[in-house]
Amino acid sequence: MGHNEQKPSTKPLRAVVYVRISDDPEGTERGVDRQEADCRAYAAAHGWEVAAVFRENDTSAFKQRTITLPSGERVRRVVRPQFRAMLKHLVDGQAQVMIAYDLDRAVRDPRDLEDLIDAKVLGGFTVRSVTGSLRLDTDSDVAMARVLVAMANKSSADTARRVARAAKQQAIEGAWHGGRVPFGYRAEAGALLIDPVTGPLVVEMYQRVLAGDSLYRIRKDWNQRGILTTHGCAWSDRTLKMVLYNPSNKGVREYRPVMPDGSRARTSKMQVKAAWPALVDEDT
Repeated sequence: MGHNEQKPSTKPLRAVVYVRISDDPEGTERGVDRQEADCRAYAAAHGWEVAAVFRENDTSAFKQRTITLPSGERVRRVVRPQFRAMLKHLVDGQAQVMIAYDLDRAVRDPRDLEDLIDAKVLGGFTVRSVTGSLRLDTDSDVAMARVLVAMANKSSADTARRVARAAKQQAIEGAWHGGRVPFGYRAEAGALLIDPVTGPLVVEMYQRVLAGDSLYRIRKDWNQRGILTTHGCAWSDRTLKMVLYNPSNKGVREYRPVMPDGSRARTSKMQVKAAWPALVDEDT
């Protein structure tokens, strides 16, 4: 009988790691790198093998977009391809454990949480987080997760509302909103000033267009002179038009709010006198 006894399997459980950060404007991925390191350490401490890592850098778990389902129905959803891929991976039985750094790194939208709960029921996998805030072992765990996600969702909505109101107030005051500096200006202490090198170039472009010169000739001339865009690239007709039609050149502050789907309004909702000097007069 002793010869027929089988030794219990010592093969470690396979785990997947999910990491996400909402904002990474520089694309360095340092935030998700730190999360992954902590999740890997957590897996090692429990004797689990990390089989796959699903990364969503610079991806919101709150902002919704309008999408069209295969049925043709248009709905509002948080778009997170890697989160969806991870759920499929787990439901297919390719791993037995899901690890995230924290509850709010994994889910902030109630729909996403319900999909995670459903996937766990179907796949029978374990859900854990480094901080201990996410586990779905019992009905109490599930209820607590639902409460925490609802609170996190409200917090995100409150923050979005405050940010939107602050942006509108900036526009009313004509202040620069930050971000990439328009061609022809330079930023100093949070304000825009006319750049002594590129400012006259913008004026030159307006003068040449008013004199009947074509964008093609201006583009060819500027590229031959080694003049570069704010991105450090050669000029195209499109980038010249963007500078030509930029209301900032006339000392006008434009307000295009962020829409509910996360995109920016295509048309201006407000135009006021800017706090920075104009390159050309408003009638140009």
